[in-house]
Amino acid sequence: MRKPKIKIVDFNPNYLNSVKVILTENFEYPWSELQILSENRFTIKKVVLSGGKVLGFFSGEIIFSEGSITMIALKKEFQGKGIGRYLLDWFVSLSKERGVNNIWLEVSKRNKKAIRFYENYGFITEDIRPSYYKDGSDALIMRYPIDP
Repeated sequence: MRKPKIKIVDFNPNYLNSVKVILTENFEYPWSELQILSENRFTIKKVVLSGGKVLGFFSGEIIFSEGSITMIALKKEFQGKGIGRYLLDWFVSLSKERGVNNIWLEVSKRNKKAIRFYENYGFITEDIRPSYYKDGSDALIMRYPIDP
């Protein structure tokens, strides 16, 4: 399969059902509609589109000099094709523009695929939150240092 032509656009409620499908496909305990729709003045939510179809969802925040990623999820059939890295590159670039020093995220210790993805990108495990998730799994707290 050739690489789809993709673009990153602002999330809006028209994409809600597509995002719910992606999250259900990826997580045992996916975010609720309220969690998907909730935002504050620091929130950044995007979808990845190809030919009008939603391939992925991104949620994060930039609060002054710190960034955080709360969700990166792609349709299963589009994982491992560089789209997640494209999203991450986009967020790192935005973070640099806004003067961010570090990007933080939490990932389940059980999610080996995601941990490998973030480690390969350059994220460093800084700490562990025991029994953080509903299933009782620990969360790894990971940090990506941004060069000044």
